[in-house]
Amino acid sequence: MSNMRNYSQLVFFDTETTSLDADRGEIISVCVMTEDASGTINTWQTKVMPKLKKGSYSQKALDINGFSISEWKGSPSFEEIATDLVWKMRFGPIIAHNAQFDVNFITSELNRCGWKSGYRTDIASKEYRLGYPVIDTVSLSWLCMPTEKQNLNVLREHIGIDTSRAHRADTDVEDTRIVFWKCVEKLLL
Repeated sequence: MSNMRNYSQLVFFDTETTSLDADRGEIISVCVMTEDASGTINTWQTKVMPKLKKGSYSQKALDINGFSISEWKGSPSFEEIATDLVWKMRFGPIIAHNAQFDVNFITSELNRCGWKSGYRTDIASKEYRLGYPVIDTVSLSWLCMPTEKQNLNVLREHIGIDTSRAHRADTDVEDTRIVFWKCVEKLLL
């Protein structure tokens, strides 16, 4: 665990989406929280206006994530936030709950608006590399938490966090950060 004692920055992130299918679905909100070694936290979040093309969404997903056209009116498109998102996530480790889900959506959205995965991030050529390593708090909580399931609401209940905070990118990131540090604490004992 020596890396955890010597890190310079951790990047926590979450997306909320129009469906469970990253190939067709869209991101409707995203939050990236950075925490440096001194404990300074910076949070960036935005709603993202989806195109809502036929087959790109499920009404159930929109309802779960609290989406409404009126609340999202005036929100930027994914294309408009892509550069900021890539820039904020270019260094790692990047940490999320069920991380592969979020990484898949970010990658799919970036690819759809002309970004290419590469060995480094180069904004001018629309080339991106998300931070590494990717740390998934589902796996960490499986190792460290005495819960039968590892979904974020079960972990919230176990830790004592209000579950009404679910399915909002900002609060999911905050709670993922809490789960991460609880797991690290147990691993470092």
